[in-house]
Amino acid sequence: MKGKHIILLFLAVALQQALSAQQTPITSQYLTNGLIINPAYAGTRGALSANLSYRKQWAQIIGAPQFQNLSLHSPINKREKVALGLVAEYMTYGVTKDIGIYGYYAYNVRLGKGRLSMGLRGGADLSNTNYNNLQFPAGNPQDPLLMGDIKYTMPNVGAGFYYYTDRFFAGLSVPSILTYQNDAENETGLSPDFMMFKTYFLTGTLINFSDALKVKPSVLVRYSMSEPLEMDLNANLIIADLLWIGGSYRIAEKAAVALLDLQVTPQFKIGYSFDYQLGHLNSYTSGTHEISLRYEFEFSVSATSPRYF
Repeated sequence: MKGKHIILLFLAVALQQALSAQQTPITSQYLTNGLIINPAYAGTRGALSANLSYRKQWAQIIGAPQFQNLSLHSPINKREKVALGLVAEYMTYGVTKDIGIYGYYAYNVRLGKGRLSMGLRGGADLSNTNYNNLQFPAGNPQDPLLMGDIKYTMPNVGAGFYYYTDRFFAGLSVPSILTYQNDAENETGLSPDFMMFKTYFLTGTLINFSDALKVKPSVLVRYSMSEPLEMDLNANLIIADLLWIGGSYRIAEKAAVALLDLQVTPQFKIGYSFDYQLGHLNSYTSGTHEISLRYEFEFSVSATSPRYF
C-alpha cells in the first residue's frame, strides 16, 4: 500500500502541474540567492555574483522533485544603477521535466538610507510530461487517458521591487505573471489568470550584538487568491562573519529547516539546508537536502565590507 500511495501522490502532482501555471519552486536557500524569487535582486550584491544550487526534495520517495539552478547577476557599472542577470533552471518531478531560461533587468536608485531596486525578468519555460513512464502497481493496467506526453514551450515574465540598507531589506515580487492551462484538446495555452498569481513578500533585518555576533531574522509570505496563505519564519546566527547557523519553519508545509552556511573566503560561500517534514509526509521521506555555492568576482567584496542581504 505504501508504494501505491507514493505513485498516486506523484501522479496527482504531475496532473496538477500540467493543468496550471509553472510555479516558482520552493527552496530553502532563497536567502543566499534572492534572485530565485525576486527579479529586483539582480545587481544588489554589488558584484558579479554566480550561484549554483541543487535541491533533492523528499528523499527516499521515487519521483520526488529535484531542482537545479544556475544564476549570474551583476551591476553593469560602478554606479550600480543598472544590473543584468541570467538564470537557468532544471526541475524534475514524477514523469515531468521542466527547464526555465530567463534574462533579468534591474534599475535601482538611492532612497533614504538605502537603495530601491525595480526588476523585470523574461524568458521561457520548456516542459515535458511523459505519461508512458508512469509506474502502476502490479495488476493495475495503465489508464488509456494517461498515455503519451504533453510538451510545451511558453514565454513568461515576472516583476519585483527590492529595498535594502546595511541593516534592513524588503522585497515584493510576482516571479511568474502568466499562467499555463490545458484546453479540452490537451493543448497548452497562455492565460493571465489573476487568481493564479503568487506574490512573494520577503523582509528581514540585521541585529548587531557585537562584531563577532549578529542575528538575521526574516519572514517570507507567499500569497495567491487560489491557495491558502503560506509563510516561512527564518533566523540566522552569524558568528564572526564566518559561520551562519540558522533555522526556518515553513508553516503551510509543516516543515522545519536547519541551515548551515560557511563563508570560506570573502568571495566564496557554501550553504547546506535540511528540511524535516512534520506532517503526513514524515512517514515516507527522510527529509529534503539542498546545497548552494556562491562566488563573487569583484574586489569590492571584502572582509571589511561584508554584505548580509
